[in-house]
Amino acid sequence: MTGRSKRSLPRLAAILLLAAAALGGCGGVDISAAITEYADAKIVISGLAAEEFTVTPEEMAKLDSASARASGQSAKAGTVRGFGPSLETFLAQYGKSPEDFSLVRFIAADGYRVTLHEKSLAGREIIMAITGGEGALPQSERPMRLIIPEAESSQWIYAVERIEFELR
Repeated sequence: MTGRSKRSLPRLAAILLLAAAALGGCGGVDISAAITEYADAKIVISGLAAEEFTVTPEEMAKLDSASARASGQSAKAGTVRGFGPSLETFLAQYGKSPEDFSLVRFIAADGYRVTLHEKSLAGREIIMAITGGEGALPQSERPMRLIIPEAESSQWIYAVERIEFELR
């Protein structure tokens, strides 16, 4: 091995470690393993196509994803973490963007609703989290939770089972 090759080895090792971490996704957590218990849970999508359809956490896990963290202003709100596709990434697969909608409504299993209007949709990071960042979502938050880092904690809806889109 030449001197130049020996010096390149540590650099190559660092590049391979970074690539492995990137491919591992969420902090080295195996997303498929993390969502096993709720991978096939149905989330109803309305207003994005001519007919309602469903998506599952397993399907969402195949999209480019990001991690998010949001801290509330009170101790009760605390800090939430998650990993999943952004709303923008989710919509892109259907040829849409958040700016195409006047509002998007997220509805939880218990009927709680969060409605994001066009001002809330424009230029914001909105993560459709399917894991808690380091493993499965808690049972009460499955199959998906919404994380908007700069939003009030009242918008951190969890147990999302339905998403309704309204075009402009």
